[in-house]
Amino acid sequence: MLCACLGISMVSCNNVLDVDPQDALDTERVYSSVSNFEKGVLGSYSLYSPEYSVLIGSVMADECRLNSQNNGVNGFGNLLNRWEYTSEDDILLKAWKNYYADIYSINLLLENAAKVPVRNEQERNKQKSLVAELYGLRAMVHFELHRNFGASDSDGNEALTIPYITDTDVNKKPGKISLSKFYEYLWLDLEKAKDVDETIDFRMNKNAVTALEARVALYQKNYIVALAKSTQIINQFQLSDISQYENLWKDKSPSEVIFRLKRSNDNKLRPNTLWQDYTAGRKFFQPSYKLMDSYTESDIRLSNFSKDGDIEEEFINKYPGNDFSDKVNDVKVFRVSEMYLIRAEANYFLNRNDAALQDINELRKHRISNGGQLNTIDLNTILNERYLELSYEGHRYYDLKRLKLPVQRLEKDLAAEGDQSELSSGNKAYILPIPLKETIVNPNLK
Repeated sequence: MLCACLGISMVSCNNVLDVDPQDALDTERVYSSVSNFEKGVLGSYSLYSPEYSVLIGSVMADECRLNSQNNGVNGFGNLLNRWEYTSEDDILLKAWKNYYADIYSINLLLENAAKVPVRNEQERNKQKSLVAELYGLRAMVHFELHRNFGASDSDGNEALTIPYITDTDVNKKPGKISLSKFYEYLWLDLEKAKDVDETIDFRMNKNAVTALEARVALYQKNYIVALAKSTQIINQFQLSDISQYENLWKDKSPSEVIFRLKRSNDNKLRPNTLWQDYTAGRKFFQPSYKLMDSYTESDIRLSNFSKDGDIEEEFINKYPGNDFSDKVNDVKVFRVSEMYLIRAEANYFLNRNDAALQDINELRKHRISNGGQLNTIDLNTILNERYLELSYEGHRYYDLKRLKLPVQRLEKDLAAEGDQSELSSGNKAYILPIPLKETIVNPNLK
């Protein structure tokens, strides 16, 4: 893995990327052959933890209800959930450090890729694909940072977001950049990523690049591109039907998964560990009543929730484990169902309501046993279907944020009397702050 091959540590060196420039690179090994370079590329996946976005995207929104055991100094995400966090929040700092550390490792490989000897045409093509894969990864991780710490995409092109880092100079102190400049860099990386020749679904393959393009275009409100890219994926992948849905989350039926990150017991942070502490037998979060009440009885997605028989308490069961462990599941980064939802939203804003309705009904046909077909469509309908389909996958808070819509909770989902039931776009807690430790070291990030 990259940490072992390159010797990159997570020791702070008081700079924005929080990586030590003195950490030695085993250049003789990593850059000695295409096969060793590929090991370095695979290491970039092991560093990346999109689980932070899965967690934040859920607990900041209306998908979760704080468990009564999750409080005090041992609380996990409880202040984020109650919108009482500060810029010193540990989860925000860990997310920032994880994403930028991975970007550093990616940039390190890109800067040294030309050193790798290629012996024949096959290796030349392989190396070209590996470099393209790194560009795709760099775009994806930057986009996660923007979704978490950048301005709402509804604030206009000159609104500010996170720096787009393309080198390994840790002495630089980059500042925020405009959304227009950020997306310019991101699309340049996505264009370079098109040379990827990978097909495995746990690598940044061609379809994963296209799916990322669709998601990015939706955030940018570039609905023509979002429509085109989502259609490319829809034409190649099938939705899981009702009989396959539960196996999808047990990693036994990956037919609609475009890109996933493999997880094992070695990963301390994985989709299963976000909602409860298995070791201590303590739950962090439960499903919100608002979300559970939004499904009809014939909706297979109700299987994402289960009851603890001992205490008659619901828990989040979207990640129920696989055949080898009841505590391990892969991260589903892109699924074709999201592409249907992207295309529906794009069509809606392009005034093609019939096409938007058709996609929503197609998805519902694969989730609701009696069909659950709708007759009318509007933005709330589409966002509600995203709420139902993509819960606990890192979308809800970011969906509301990109459209500057409020987070609204039911009173019975609040952790304590006096907690807010609505977070509007004008509230200071609506946009997550860059961690204080980073802005102290680099005031340009303020």
